[in-house]
Amino acid sequence: MERLKQALDKARAERQAGANMRGRVEVSQPLRHSDGVVRWQDVAPLELDRAYLLKHRIVAQSAGQDAAPYDLLRTRIMQLCRQHGWRRVAVISANPGTGKTTTMTNLSLSLARQSDLRIIALDFDLRRPSLARVLGQKVTGNMGAVINGEVSFAEHARRLGSNLLLGMNDGPVPHSAELLQGQATEKFLARIEADYAPDLMVFDMPPLRVSDDTVGFLAFVDCALIIADAEQTPMTQIDITEKQVAEITNVAGVVLNKCNYTDGLYGAEQGYY
Repeated sequence: MERLKQALDKARAERQAGANMRGRVEVSQPLRHSDGVVRWQDVAPLELDRAYLLKHRIVAQSAGQDAAPYDLLRTRIMQLCRQHGWRRVAVISANPGTGKTTTMTNLSLSLARQSDLRIIALDFDLRRPSLARVLGQKVTGNMGAVINGEVSFAEHARRLGSNLLLGMNDGPVPHSAELLQGQATEKFLARIEADYAPDLMVFDMPPLRVSDDTVGFLAFVDCALIIADAEQTPMTQIDITEKQVAEITNVAGVVLNKCNYTDGLYGAEQGYY
């Protein structure tokens, strides 16, 4: 057991060193692409239907009582990322149906309301992509084609406001496990960071227990946020998931979603308290 602990500590230290070596590209620096300067505003914008979003529990595009839990999560994630130099966050779950995509989407929207941050949110649940659906968007193409270099990210991505880029899918991507843990994905992530200099990249990943997609991909991120269903996910399953993730990358925390009983929300923003 002591040897296992030493090996895990060593692996975490090596991951931290790798994160620090990637460094931080200042926003003021020119963002270069193979054929010129890449500008965030050159990415095609999208429009969101507020009524549609609320119907699908997407509530964090604007501040308020409904967005407060995601704002708290946003602040905690940013504190951890700044403390440790993390820039890639995977949002995962043990099983389907935990509200993982809903949480990832609301977290990304909440992060984007921090105007001094630049966020890239990618739907990497390539077996059952749902980011486009929860946002009410019709897209053509998928992130598999982008990763493989068949389509540029600038052409495929969509921009919300001035500081949030979204990579969505129009359907499942074949051979997703092999793709997500391959060199093409590793190179794609490095290229996106070099071209766009995001402060944070957030990934919606498949459930951990249904395939090896997420297990293979976690080596490419700095940390993972685990989403659990407060009334359906057993504690033993949460513990096992946390241990599995910790063997590969850092655990940013566990979010208990779908909590029906709370002690109330407290916040001084926009008049609610």
